[in-house]
Amino acid sequence: MSSEKSLFAVGPDTVRFALEAAGQAMFEFDPDTGAVAWADPRQAGELLGMEGPASDTCYERLIGSVSPEQAAAREAEVLAAREARRSYCVEFCAGTGSEQRWYEERGTWMRLGGRERMVGVIRRIDAQKKREAQLSYLAAHDEMTGQLNRGRTKEALQRAIDNSVDSSFFLVAIDNVGGINVSFGFDAADQVISTIAERLCEGVGEGCTVGRVAGTKFGIIAPGRSPEEMRERAISILNLVRSDIIKTRSGSIAASVCLGVAPLTAEMGSADIALARAEAALDQARQAGPSSWSVFSEMTDPVSMRHRDTEMSDTILTALNDRRVTVAFQPIVTDVDAPWNKYECLIRLDSTDGEEISAPNFIASAERLGLVHLLDRRVLELATTALAREPDIELAVNVSWETVKDPVWADGYVGHLRANAHVADRLTVELTETRIVDAIEASEEFVARIKALGAKFALDDFGAGYTSFRNLKALDIDILKIDGSFITGLAQSKENQLFVRTLIDLARNFSMKTVAEWVDNENDARILKALGVDYLQGFFISKPVRRPDWIMRERRDDQPALRSQSEAS
Repeated sequence: MSSEKSLFAVGPDTVRFALEAAGQAMFEFDPDTGAVAWADPRQAGELLGMEGPASDTCYERLIGSVSPEQAAAREAEVLAAREARRSYCVEFCAGTGSEQRWYEERGTWMRLGGRERMVGVIRRIDAQKKREAQLSYLAAHDEMTGQLNRGRTKEALQRAIDNSVDSSFFLVAIDNVGGINVSFGFDAADQVISTIAERLCEGVGEGCTVGRVAGTKFGIIAPGRSPEEMRERAISILNLVRSDIIKTRSGSIAASVCLGVAPLTAEMGSADIALARAEAALDQARQAGPSSWSVFSEMTDPVSMRHRDTEMSDTILTALNDRRVTVAFQPIVTDVDAPWNKYECLIRLDSTDGEEISAPNFIASAERLGLVHLLDRRVLELATTALAREPDIELAVNVSWETVKDPVWADGYVGHLRANAHVADRLTVELTETRIVDAIEASEEFVARIKALGAKFALDDFGAGYTSFRNLKALDIDILKIDGSFITGLAQSKENQLFVRTLIDLARNFSMKTVAEWVDNENDARILKALGVDYLQGFFISKPVRRPDWIMRERRDDQPALRSQSEAS
C-alpha cells in the first residue's frame, strides 16, 4: 500500500506517539488487495506478542487464530458497518491455551484517494476481561468459600421448583459458631466455615447444588424427596462434616451441623417459601441439640408452632399446679455390671389422661414461653426430696441457661439448694456446654455458688460446643459428660474413638471425671471403658425408670426431711 495513498503518510510521528500512549495499534485495510498497513509496525508487533515489527500478514494470522464463532461474528459486524457506513467495535480472543489474548477492535470505512479503506485500532483488553470475569464470579459466588451466593442459590432453588424436579432442599447450619469465636477467635471460625464448605462441595455427590445462603448456613439442592432419600442424605451430610477434626492455628475443633430439610414441590411456588420451610425445620432440629436434623411438616411450621406453644403453656402450668411434673431416673454406672447408686433425673409431664410426655415435646416451648425456670425449680425439689429419702444414692439434675442467667431465678434455685444443704454433696447440677460460652461470667458465678454449698457441677454434651481451656479452668468443673453423638456407633468410627480419647485425656488433665452418654450396646461400652471413661449412661445400661425400687420404699424416719427455703431461713 503506497504511503501517498495511506492515512499514515500524514504526520506519522504524531500518530505513532498517540498510539503508544494509548497502548494500541492502528492499521489500514485495503479490501481490494487484502493488504494491511500498520501505522507503527514496532508498536503493533509488541501488541501482538511478536519479537519484531508486525508484517502485513500478521493481521490475517491474528484473525485466523480466533474461534470460528467469534470470527464469524466479527466478520458480520465489519460487513454491516461497511453497508451502513458506520463504525464498528468487536471483541475477540485470539490464540490457544495459555497463549490466549483478548483484543478489542474498533474501526470504520473511509474513502481515501478515491478508494474505500477500513481504518481500525486494536488494543489488548486482557486486564479488563480479567476484571469482568472476577466481577461476574463475585456476583454469583461467595468470596470466602467459592460457593454460589444466596442470590444464585435462590435462583437454582426457584428453577428446581418451577421445573418440578424431584428434589429436596437442605439448610445446613454450623453449630455454635459463636462459641468458636469466643474460644478460638474469628480467624478459626472462618477456617471452620471454609473447611465445611469444601467438605460439602466435594462430598455431597453428583446432581447436587451447594451455596452459602448466610454467614454460617449453606443450602444444598439434592435429588430425591422420599423420606428414605432425605434421611439417607441428611445422615450422609452429618457424617461428612464430622469426618475429621478441623485443625486451625488456634487449636483443633470438632465441628458439627444441624439440618433443616424441605421437600421441593411445584405447589410451593417460590424459593422464599422453600427457604422458610427449611428454616423452620432447622429450628426444630436445633432444639434436639447438635448434629440433629428435621424435615418440614405441620409440626415445624411457624404458625403451627405458635398454636402449639399456646396449648403447651396451659399444659405446663396446669401440670405444675397439679403436681404432674415428675422425673425418670436413668442410672449412671462405673461399669456395665456395677451397682446402680447414681442417676440422672430426666423431667417428664403426665398429661390429664395419664400419658407420659417426654422432655423433647415440651422443653423447647417452655424455653420460648419463659416457663423453663419453673420446671428447673420443680426438678430440683423432686431431686432433693429423693436424696433426703434415700441416703445411698446420688442424683444429677439439668438446669437451663434461662435460670442461670436470670439473677432472680438463679437466687431462688441456689436458695432452695441452700435450704437443703444436707443433701447437696450428693447432687450434681448439669449445664449444657453450648450455652456456657454465651456468657462465661454468669456461668462462673452460678457454678461457684452451687459448689460452695457442696454440690458438684457437670458440663453436659461436652464436645458439641467450643469451650476453651481457660473456661474449663475458670468454671471449676467436676464432671464432663461427653456428647452422645460421639458415642453412638463408636465401635465403627476410628475418628470418634480418637476424639473421645482426646476428651478423656483433657478431663484427666483438669482432674475431672467423665461420663459417656447414649451408650446403647456392649461393644461401645467396652471400648469406652478401655479408653478410660469413668461412667457409662444409656439404654444399654437402662432406660429411664419412673419408679425405681428405692423410691418405692417407705421414707426412713431417721433421715432429715426436705425443707423449703423459708423453713431454712
